Amino acid sequence: MAIIGLIVDTAQIPQTTDQLLHAKVNFFPQKCQSPKFLDHIRSEVKGGDLRASLRSESRNNRRHAIGYLDRIVRILEQQRVSMIGRVWIKGIGQPLDPAASYTYAIQDLARHFQRFLDMHDSTGIVICDSRMHNQDSQVSHSIFTQKHRAAGDPFPRILEVPAFGSSGNHAGLQLADVAASALIFPVAARVYCAHQWSGGHTDIRFEAVRTRYAPRLSALQFRHQDRTGKWQGGVVVSDKLRRLPTARLFQL
Repeated sequence: MAIIGLIVDTAQIPQTTDQLLHAKVNFFPQKCQSPKFLDHIRSEVKGGDLRASLRSESRNNRRHAIGYLDRIVRILEQQRVSMIGRVWIKGIGQPLDPAASYTYAIQDLARHFQRFLDMHDSTGIVICDSRMHNQDSQVSHSIFTQKHRAAGDPFPRILEVPAFGSSGNHAGLQLADVAASALIFPVAARVYCAHQWSGGHTDIRFEAVRTRYAPRLSALQFRHQDRTGKWQGGVVVSDKLRRLPTARLFQL
């Protein structure tokens, strides 16, 4: 399970959106049939579909997916987007509680986002990809109770509780989906799980994703040191399978 958050400067949202739309038109013209350029935001290129293309028997399909991912990573780099997130590697016979894990992840991402805003003397908001109303409400409430607790707000620079939007209207959510599903997930599956299982999730062809993008993804992470000097943030891995450290995620 991979949950990725992207930190985007609000001043860069128009250009980031424009670059994503052009990438979709160039690589997936069949999806972008509307004569209105801005309508193409609703023609989503899902990370799961890209992952399927990455493990395709067709070399052309794989090259096409890599070409699109090249463009996506370039957008993230050019727009100085920062990445934080959580990855869980399930242990054998150890089910993962997705609701609890997701809620924890959003709280954890909020903590690192607060630190980012502190360092940049700025404020921000959190927009999550909408799922089911009850689940979304529970996640927002978990942040609400912390922001309004008697002991004080641990997230004063985050202006409101997380809002949930339709990914078809937000370039940032679409970029986060691709980052989570087509970049971080294949890399993590190869590093932490390939020794144990073969199949779609750990396909050998995902090695091309790992070797091509791991150093660049590592450089996109927002990491910071706590009061003891310990590094925090970035993409953190909880490995219940072999207890491998987070540092292995982007190592070649």
